[in-house]
Amino acid sequence: MQIMKHLWKEFPNEIRQWRYEKKQLLYGILLGLFICWLFYDRIFLIMFMAPFLFPWMKYQRKKKFKKQRENLRKDFREMMLLISNGLSVGYSMENALKMACAELKHQQQQDESLLVKELEMLTTSLKVNEPVDKRLLVMADRIQLEELAQFAEIVSIVRRNGGNLIEIIGKSADHLNQTMQIKEEIDTMTAAKRMEKKIMSIMPYGILLYVRLATPGYFENLYESIPGILLSTVSLALLAVANVWAERVVAIEA
Repeated sequence: MQIMKHLWKEFPNEIRQWRYEKKQLLYGILLGLFICWLFYDRIFLIMFMAPFLFPWMKYQRKKKFKKQRENLRKDFREMMLLISNGLSVGYSMENALKMACAELKHQQQQDESLLVKELEMLTTSLKVNEPVDKRLLVMADRIQLEELAQFAEIVSIVRRNGGNLIEIIGKSADHLNQTMQIKEEIDTMTAAKRMEKKIMSIMPYGILLYVRLATPGYFENLYESIPGILLSTVSLALLAVANVWAERVVAIEA
């Protein structure tokens, strides 16, 4: 009962988000229509598949968020290296941040990331003499990136208690760079398996589509009898479970 109440409360928020995710919503509807036609030969069954749009949209949102996080980490790695280089040649932290912002903005040109926009806000606030450590903590709180939060804490602690900021930032940048290089190597090694997973996930639908188009009427008994409809439903459920299982197998985190 509590689960139903929670879902009912989340329903309006979920629908509102779909207004900004029209592309993913369209893909989900088209996929539902294709499945209804291929497995049941009844397009109107899309009405009964509508609840499956919720997990589909959540999955697409999660995938998009993960990609954004990875791009953000790459931008942050580049920012750390630029700050480390700036500090090593005698820049203050404030000037190193301004230099990193300008360089990242130049590299990305029109396609500015969230990190660049936040850096621009930070450098603007520095012009009115706001403490850089506090602005970094605010920036980390908005972006919600673990590595950035650690960096902001390091700068804050060094500013309060003293320490070799250049050495600490340099070591942090090297550690982050090594971590991301390991993850990139893992992604490279598992790229072939991820491609195999995509092919194996699409292949059953491709075979069914080929048989239906090449031999009209071959699936007629499957569509018109109750045992055939039940078999189609079980097969579809097994394909969905196999796809989720395969996603978890290839999802290796560094």
